[in-house]
Amino acid sequence: MKKLFFIASLLFVIADSLLGQQSKFIFPKESLYKFNEYAYKRVCSRDTSLPVAKGNNTFHSGFEQMSKMYASLSLPEKYLSFKGGNQILYDTLVITDTLVITGAWLHDGPIIIVNDGCMHFKNAQATILGNIYLMGTHPSLKADSSTLNIPQQYFYQRSLVITGGGKVSYHNTTIDHSGLSHNLVLTDSAHLELENVTNIGFTTNGLYGRPVVNVNNINVAGEYVISGEANLTFKKAHTLLLWHHFPGSSHINFSFPVNDTIYGYHFDNATPGISGIAYSIDADSCYDVMWGIMPETGSDVTISNSTLRTIGLWFMGSDTITVNGLVNNTAYTNFTAPLSDRNLQLNNCQVQTWSLYPMEQSFINMSGCIVGEIGCMGSSDLRGSNFFCDGSGGYLWAGDTSFIIAGFSSASGYIRSQVNGILYFAYSSLLNGYPSALNNSVIIVVQSSVPQEPKALDGGAAWYAYIAQPFDAFTDTVVAVTGSAWIDKTPASFLMDFRSYHLFYQVNGASSWTEIPTDSLNKKKEDTLGLWNTNGLAPGQYNLKLLLKDTWGNTVEGIKGVNVFPLIVNINENINPEDIIIYPNPAKDMIYVKVPVAAQTLSIKITGIMGQSIIEKNIENIKTQSPYTIDIKGLPAGSYLVSMKSEGRQFCKILTIVK
Repeated sequence: MKKLFFIASLLFVIADSLLGQQSKFIFPKESLYKFNEYAYKRVCSRDTSLPVAKGNNTFHSGFEQMSKMYASLSLPEKYLSFKGGNQILYDTLVITDTLVITGAWLHDGPIIIVNDGCMHFKNAQATILGNIYLMGTHPSLKADSSTLNIPQQYFYQRSLVITGGGKVSYHNTTIDHSGLSHNLVLTDSAHLELENVTNIGFTTNGLYGRPVVNVNNINVAGEYVISGEANLTFKKAHTLLLWHHFPGSSHINFSFPVNDTIYGYHFDNATPGISGIAYSIDADSCYDVMWGIMPETGSDVTISNSTLRTIGLWFMGSDTITVNGLVNNTAYTNFTAPLSDRNLQLNNCQVQTWSLYPMEQSFINMSGCIVGEIGCMGSSDLRGSNFFCDGSGGYLWAGDTSFIIAGFSSASGYIRSQVNGILYFAYSSLLNGYPSALNNSVIIVVQSSVPQEPKALDGGAAWYAYIAQPFDAFTDTVVAVTGSAWIDKTPASFLMDFRSYHLFYQVNGASSWTEIPTDSLNKKKEDTLGLWNTNGLAPGQYNLKLLLKDTWGNTVEGIKGVNVFPLIVNINENINPEDIIIYPNPAKDMIYVKVPVAAQTLSIKITGIMGQSIIEKNIENIKTQSPYTIDIKGLPAGSYLVSMKSEGRQFCKILTIVK
């Protein structure tokens, strides 16, 4: 079976050259162009509805961190060839013989145990500020009656990687990762033994090859993604999620135990109804146990009378498939999943979370789903619309050299690109968290509402093209078009940068666009993009277009529909709009509103350039108060929209405040 779980970033893997990195990155011009055509038709038809978002039940899945495909797990040969002695290079502790630690101990950096090296914590209180790697023939890590503090600034910052014939055994020991989730990866013939362990945090364990796991008495066991020829034994384990991977050759007809407390659970190729797997699982006297399955392309799976915490669908090879109708927290009486590449039958089952994992060169079209996590790996491609990723299984992410288009959808929790992936999030809504670009990836956010602006981290690049206002406008006025138009990257990034932006308008249904004057060479973040002069335009439906250009010659665009109304509606012949006057303009501390004698009432609304309502007044018996005074001393300098309505007449003016 292919190796599916790898740690993304070993400290000593030599980076590609700048040219080599850039050659991996291919901007998906054609795909974005096709999506823009679809988006243009949809926005112009005013069909921009999103799936209903109902709350957030975030489950911090570590599958993202473990499954960045085909990253190297080998260190440079020099770290495996030391002949005796323990070496410290660049804050890295390399252990090749036996090192015993007692009492208080601190190491600031990663630890690498190689060949026959042994690190033994005995009655120790250790603090380790880095990852731990066991590599080579028979490296070992032991902890007896100790406390290992491995601080993290964010979840999944730290990892323990056991490869080759490595063995880790913790007895009567506390492991503290700042109370946050962290990774543990076992490969080859690795061995993990935990007895009387207190885990402060949540561990995501990835298993492939022929690893052996023995757990006896642990407060939080975490999640185990089980594949290959792994052999696992659990006893007195609490909070345990068992992911059963079903390869393409497997045939499964099985019912998981009904309760979350299990005794004498056994699962292997000899279990009735099971064939085509090579791993084995034994669990006894375990509590708060959750069941997960990962059916791969080609598998034949029937699950009956079970409550599943999660189903993670793997898409392998060059699979091309359409996925729709998968909904979290659904009870299935007799359900065949709408997947043409495998058989997945659920009889009398409850599924809390669906997750999708395209891998290798698979291509997925997805719509009409409510899922917990979407993660792309390899060179896979996912096109999704009208879906909701609710965060109950993790995040929305594009890794390796994969590509995701998420359009007219919504998500809860973080969305991110990573490695050399590209994530295009358009005409959508993020309920919490923020978009981010990690490693050497790109995230492009277009015409989508996000709680925090996109962030470029590591060597990534983040795009943001968003027209925030106006929603409506009036003829014969100057309308402030506000929003954001920028590209950010880190100093370490070799990727594209901001070049310019351009703003256009058109009558809905027209074929041509008219450019709106802008300060096009400067990035704009929650600012005025341009002033749209509607003088002489007929009332009706219009479209605004924001075009964002990078230094590589690529472009993305966002479209926003706007209704343009007559300057005066419901005309009252007794009042002339020119008789309602705001002065002075520009103003500093006060403005005065003068109305004609015929007016009885007046409503005034002063709006900021981003559409936020700042001052609202409803005035009765306006004749006795004219001119009406409004205090504006608390408003900063800038341009504001003043909307007024009196006696059935409605119009607006631009107010300039100076200080």
